[in-house]
Amino acid sequence: MENTKVKKKGYGKGWALIIYAFLAYFTATAVGSAMNSASGILAGLRGWSATFLISLISLGSLGNIVAGFVFGKLSVKHSAKKLSLICFVIYLVAMLGLGVTTNLGMFAVCLVFANAISCAIGYQLSPVIIAKWFPKKKGILMGIVTMGIPLCSGIAAMIYNAGYKSMGPLGGFLPFMAIAAVAAIILILFISDDPKDKGFTPDNGEFREVDEEKKEGTKKDSIWTTKKLLTTPQVWVHGITLGIQLLFASGLMVQLYPRLLEIGFDERTAGMMMLASGLLALPGSYISGLIDQKIGARKAACTTYVIGALAMVLNLAGNVVCVWLSLACIGVVVGGAANWPASLCIEEFGDSFANGYGIIQPIIQIVGAIGPAFFAMIAGKTGSYRIPYISGAILMIIGLICFVFLAKPNFVKEEEAKYQNQ
Repeated sequence: MENTKVKKKGYGKGWALIIYAFLAYFTATAVGSAMNSASGILAGLRGWSATFLISLISLGSLGNIVAGFVFGKLSVKHSAKKLSLICFVIYLVAMLGLGVTTNLGMFAVCLVFANAISCAIGYQLSPVIIAKWFPKKKGILMGIVTMGIPLCSGIAAMIYNAGYKSMGPLGGFLPFMAIAAVAAIILILFISDDPKDKGFTPDNGEFREVDEEKKEGTKKDSIWTTKKLLTTPQVWVHGITLGIQLLFASGLMVQLYPRLLEIGFDERTAGMMMLASGLLALPGSYISGLIDQKIGARKAACTTYVIGALAMVLNLAGNVVCVWLSLACIGVVVGGAANWPASLCIEEFGDSFANGYGIIQPIIQIVGAIGPAFFAMIAGKTGSYRIPYISGAILMIIGLICFVFLAKPNFVKEEEAKYQNQ
């Protein structure tokens, strides 16, 4: 006999997950964003090279890819909650090391570990939990929680500076450690891998418990092994095409400040606009989530290719109104680039989300890591930041065409159907 539980309204206990995931994404952005300010301060304090310290962020990006792959595969067989807690411990130790060490080599090791592990917490493991709690409402959820990324980008330098002035080198990193500790406590007390363990129904919908004998045989091992994923062309197509949006977002943000100076804005105004661009990505993330919830992740991803190209056209116009509109558009793309990978993998892979996301997300990260070097190379060859922005518009149009015509919907179901018919 089936036992029906009462339908819950609102996000219920899911609010704990929303707050946790928001803090997890904030934490994932903290190291790189804080180093924008910390590099100069620590260079003067320790006698290190500020340029070398900045370059360590790129090395940390390679660590992100490795950590994403490792923890993506571990989350297929092991609890994402337990893996996250292990990562939090490593992160706190690494951040402590950043604050106290006077050895440059040790600082470099700590930075790479802190950056990589924090990205595993935010980008890789939190979506695994979200996929189980909100498989259908993931669009708006991802729109909310990824707001932690631009928020941290906008205020991390101020947080570091305030901490450093109050408590010295370690004090600069302590606020970020405190935020991570709060996230870990929320995870321990209120969140489980399966929402039913907390008395919560996925997506707030009606949950029916069926007889155990009816459950037998319904759960099958996923066909999506690492080998299967790596040998399925559509996995690579989705990873590369979605990675173009991350390449665009990461590469153009690096070029934004000098581009604003080139247009004719003074340093103070350009700095203010840079801060505004990060804050504009906050509503950009939420808007991306709303679009996702209304029309689905696949169609929503198409809109951000168009918005990205539009952002470049507006920026190239050069007048104040168009430049501000371009910043708003870039904010939507930055938000979407963080939303679509998880949301689309939830739609496509369903119960095998951890399997698919564990491979597709690292592919996206690899493509995205090329962004800063790609646009910097164009700027260096041409001697202008105008050409990289033209290239950005072309890139997004190419990305849209490739995504629409090459990234096939329902490829997961088709592959699973082939497997069952063998």
